[in-house]
Amino acid sequence: MNRVMRDLKSVRRPAFAGIIPAGEPVRLPIHFFAVAIFFFALGTAAAPWAAARLADYFYQLSVLAWVHTFTLGWITSAILGLIYCYVPAFGRRGLRFPRLAALQLVLYFLGASGVIAHFMLGSWDGVWMAGAVVALSVVLFALNVVPALAPDFGRGTAETGLLLGLFFLLCASSLGTMLAFDKEHSFIPGTLLRNLSAHAHLAAIGWIAMAVCGVSYRLSSAAESRPTPPGMPAAAIAQLFALAAAAMVLFAALMARIGNVAIWTVFTAAVLMLWLAIFQRRIRVLHTPALWTTFHALAAVVSLVLVLIAGIWLAVAGAGGAFGAHLACAYGLLGLLGFAGNFIIALSYHLFSGFVARVRSALGWPHLSRAELSVDGGRPLAFWGLNAGILMMAAGLLADRVEIAQVGGVLIAIAGLVYSAAMAWTLSFAYRRSSPEAPGRLLSAAQD
Repeated sequence: MNRVMRDLKSVRRPAFAGIIPAGEPVRLPIHFFAVAIFFFALGTAAAPWAAARLADYFYQLSVLAWVHTFTLGWITSAILGLIYCYVPAFGRRGLRFPRLAALQLVLYFLGASGVIAHFMLGSWDGVWMAGAVVALSVVLFALNVVPALAPDFGRGTAETGLLLGLFFLLCASSLGTMLAFDKEHSFIPGTLLRNLSAHAHLAAIGWIAMAVCGVSYRLSSAAESRPTPPGMPAAAIAQLFALAAAAMVLFAALMARIGNVAIWTVFTAAVLMLWLAIFQRRIRVLHTPALWTTFHALAAVVSLVLVLIAGIWLAVAGAGGAFGAHLACAYGLLGLLGFAGNFIIALSYHLFSGFVARVRSALGWPHLSRAELSVDGGRPLAFWGLNAGILMMAAGLLADRVEIAQVGGVLIAIAGLVYSAAMAWTLSFAYRRSSPEAPGRLLSAAQD
């Protein structure tokens, strides 16, 4: 805790490209990225074991622990870190309470770890208590970042998407806490699977998909840390509000049986297809020769299309029976690792080394280029292993062939550990002054 507090102290040096203005926490985003990489390595390493569990049935406490390793540990931690990176660049507004960020970081890590651990231990009381800690950390996060984002709500695409996403993150974490508490007290009406699906889609659509959309609209200026380009089409703002409406009505249809779930699922799919139409026209503005960044972004797009097809199928046919249960597993796998996972990996390749370089500059440490901070050699294995593993694991589950699903899990584990080791190495230079030894053997100048 003392180390974290020291890291979050203000740095009285000039701002670096508008990312770390004087008085802002320096390593705070890096801490969140480190947490995300830890959980990604943990989750992917457990993929072969999870494949066997998913082949039995998706509603098991151990499976819920594995899923939350990605939703809370990997995806949410990474997005929170990205928001902390960019808040100072939104209208040059810093964090409202910089020192509060240390407490928020610690609470979030303890809460997310507690949710995962207590799912594994089979303790619903532990799950809801840890979930309450996660919800509290989200409130503290909002206190810090909302004042910087709110002035451009409805005008800036990134600000609008992230604010809407934070609202749904708080709703999803609060609902998850109540569902865990309900296990012992039975005060929430409705069936188990519909309530679970309502919680999952509130998080997946309202938080994860919304945040991905908001961040993607900022990709054209991410490297330079400029505000959202003024030429962004008005359709992007409309798409974000439509996605928020879709998340709310789909939640209501599942939780309160208001309306037809299939109709609102199709509406949600149409809204996300609108995002794809906007995003595919802007993907070229990344201005990077990094082949694997583009490949992961394209894999995320393909995965999203498969997710939408599977989601509509499930909404029409339901998850009853062996095939429906396995399709629900494949649906979640493609959404978490195929769509969100690939998108975050693409962002990390494009941005993490630059963020570490800015931290070193703010601390007055020796300069390291993005090339010197990037490990290039394992990226083909990470891409092909991860995506082949996802498809093989999903196909094995759909075909009820557990051995095929486990081979896919092994590929996911290998790819995840290779990627995590490379990213951990990059992030480590935000914590040490030293320079890489013999970088020429590891790094590619093409990444700079």
